[in-house]
Amino acid sequence: MQSQNRALALATFLVIITVAAPAAAQDPLVVAPKAYKLQFENDWVRVVRVHYAPFEKLPVHDHPKRQSIFVYLNDGGPVRFKHVEGVSGDYSAVRPPTRHGAYRLAGIQPENHIVENLSDVPSDFLQVELKTEAVEMKSFRGRFFPEFGIKQEKGSYRKVEFENDQVRITRLVCGARIECAASDSSPHPGLVVALSPLLLKAVAKSGGPSQLKLGLGESSWLEAGERRQWQNLDQAQAHHLLIEFKTRPAKTTSSAEKHKH
Repeated sequence: MQSQNRALALATFLVIITVAAPAAAQDPLVVAPKAYKLQFENDWVRVVRVHYAPFEKLPVHDHPKRQSIFVYLNDGGPVRFKHVEGVSGDYSAVRPPTRHGAYRLAGIQPENHIVENLSDVPSDFLQVELKTEAVEMKSFRGRFFPEFGIKQEKGSYRKVEFENDQVRITRLVCGARIECAASDSSPHPGLVVALSPLLLKAVAKSGGPSQLKLGLGESSWLEAGERRQWQNLDQAQAHHLLIEFKTRPAKTTSSAEKHKH
């Protein structure tokens, strides 16, 4: 009887391992750690930094079913995504070349694919996954590009490029050695994403850091209520996005879920 119980327990263990292993193995942070790196995560957002080397091919992996903002950090070439059988279907799609400073909004959809960079240049971007309550899901779409001529301007620039009841995305350009365009304190927490190296000093603030130093593609979290008025200390323009989160973290998302799919 004891031997039968041991055999049953062993069989059950093997079934669990067999079922769980493929799911764990498809985590992009595990399957392709050089291409996908977790940059930041809290209850509102998860930020994954992505790097596809020239002509690189990545094994099959999947991503959480979340709304995402893809922020492009260089002028990249086309990339093929071969979706494999399963929740995302069986088809191929080629992402067109990307432009530095642009971003794309993607709704909730299953992603289970193989990736192939078709270009001789790398593709670098951030996948900003929203963990907040989703509203107006049909409006969460579109591609947004830097306006032509911004780099030639000497002053500061501020424009809300997308907003719904869930999120607000503002593009900011701070001229060299001058104050950024004015902004009031926000009742919403936010994420600063650097589209160029940033060296900013808080001119007027209520809480938060007195200086913000970020490299290209790095991000920094701002708590609700922090005044976001900065002066650029650098000799070059400072380009960045401010993503503000207007809804609460979804009930199914908690800090205990970090690093899980």
